[in-house]
Amino acid sequence: MPQPTERADRILDAAGELMIRLGYRKVTIEDIAKQAGVGKGTVYLHWRTKERLFESLFLRESVDLITELVDAVRRDPDEVRPHRFLQNSFLATQRRPLMRALVTGDAELLGNLKQASAQIRGQEFTTRYFELITKYDLVRDDVPHLIFSMSAAVTGFFMVDNINPHLAGPDDRAKADALALTVRRAFEPEQGPDRASLISAAAEISALFDEINANYRKWIYTSEMDMERT
Repeated sequence: MPQPTERADRILDAAGELMIRLGYRKVTIEDIAKQAGVGKGTVYLHWRTKERLFESLFLRESVDLITELVDAVRRDPDEVRPHRFLQNSFLATQRRPLMRALVTGDAELLGNLKQASAQIRGQEFTTRYFELITKYDLVRDDVPHLIFSMSAAVTGFFMVDNINPHLAGPDDRAKADALALTVRRAFEPEQGPDRASLISAAAEISALFDEINANYRKWIYTSEMDMERT
């Protein structure tokens, strides 16, 4: 008999496949149950609503992406430097159709799915991440509204194709390289941190993202019935 997390993953796999093929609006719980080979009631044991199920799907995609980034940082502390971390993040996002749709606000795929609660949960971690890269002098101290400025710059690299298709020429690797250069020159100090600082920053930032993943996994795999008991 499959364990609850295995069953949940099978349901989420089915939801992801259907969403990519049909878009959020057209996918029903019945479709997902059939694709996953479970009863409709089984789906509702895990998630009370379609919206909550798909929020879990996106959180699971986030866990997968974060794990990839953290693994790179643990292999090489230099990867924690913002220009390299964001370069890797851009490429990792582009490889994942659901994450790419979320970042770009793809209305055709997302429909009316709202991600407000996930964004609220992620905001605390965003603030803490910026506190850490500031603490270890990974970013300049003279950039006004640092979180806004860096977020706007990075978002632009995801969105510009949609805003102006004539600028869509470079491939993903070229875009990621351009993003890295932009972040390096606009937001990082000329003198990079010493090796000891990089190692400490990598350890703390990796721990933060481990915490994010643990938080997300708990939300994904805690069934509605378990939540009602707590």
